[in-house]
This record gives sequence, C-alpha cells and structure tokens, in this order.
Amino acid sequence: MSTRVIVPHRGLEAAKTRLASVLSPAERGELAADLLRRVLRTVREAVTDVVVISPSPALADLVEPLGARLVVQRGMGLNAGLDQARTEALADRIGALAVLHGDLPDLRVADVRALLRAVPQPRGVAIAPDAAGTGTNGLAMRPADAIPFRFGAGSGVAHREEAARAGIRLAIVDRPGLAFDLDTPEDLAQWLARGDAA
Repeated sequence: MSTRVIVPHRGLEAAKTRLASVLSPAERGELAADLLRRVLRTVREAVTDVVVISPSPALADLVEPLGARLVVQRGMGLNAGLDQARTEALADRIGALAVLHGDLPDLRVADVRALLRAVPQPRGVAIAPDAAGTGTNGLAMRPADAIPFRFGAGSGVAHREEAARAGIRLAIVDRPGLAFDLDTPEDLAQWLARGDAA
C-alpha cells in the first residue's frame, strides 16, 4: 500500500517565533532550516514519498535537494494546509498518510517506521504524542482520510476523539524521538546541553 508523509512548515521567516527572546530572526531561520533538513533526511530514509506543505515557495530550494516535494499552501492555518495536501494525496490514490512536524531534532528512521507500523489494520490511526502528552507530534492513518486533522491546542485528545467518532482503532506510539519537539527556549537549552545540535 502506498504511503505518503506530509511535513507541514510555516516557512523559515515565520518559524520559531517562541525563540525570539534568545535567538535573532536570522538565527531562528537557520535553526528552522537545520531542523527541517534533519527531519526530511530521516523521513526520506523510511518513506520515498514525502511532501512539505508550506505557504513559503522559497522552501523549494531546501526541500527538493533532499528528495521531498514542496506543495505551496493556498490558505491559512496548519489544518487547512494539511487538508490541501491530503486532497492531493487522495487524488494520487495514497493508501496511508502520515504527518510529522519539521521540528523533531531527535527523530530517527526507526521512529518513522514505528509510527507507520503501529496503524491498526485494515483501518486505524496511530498518534505520537508530544512530551507533555497533550499535543500530537506524529499522526498516521489508513485510509488517508480516516479522521479530520485537529492539530492545535489539545490535539492529542481531539485526535483520539475523532478516531472514536469514526469507530476505528487507535494506537499510541510513545518514543523519545517523536516526543521531543523544539519550540521553547527551554527546549533549545535542553537540546544544546545534550550536545545533540552538532
């Protein structure tokens, strides 16, 4: 069955605004670019079909050399962008769809594969929660339109509720590489302290 991974991204200039107290705009852009490259390299080792959805056409210069494809988002908002990318995936007859955020610095190929393998057969959803357990850092589903996207505050509960409403089985994937996302100055400090930024 064909599988596509979607990586949503706001664009380098708009990324990592919560780090404005510790990084300059240029530094935030460089960090966002580095994180996105890390995620795309990792995902591409696990899946050949990778799409980045972003309102920033300039990301093509970063995305395409890494073997991913950029789709320029037409509307506003994370879920709207994902819906646009999903519509294209359905038109391409993609059987399984996953979403992974572009700010997962510890993501490993085994994490991507574990998320995809966890999706219950023949229909189901797998959720990778963030470290706090409230957000969704990874989401995989079969079929590609199994549940609506509900990213945002409290998305972990929202995605669970959507799976229950759809009457399909749900799997939770707890892995450090999927749980740690780099959003806040505290996250950045933790990452740098571990020496993982090299």
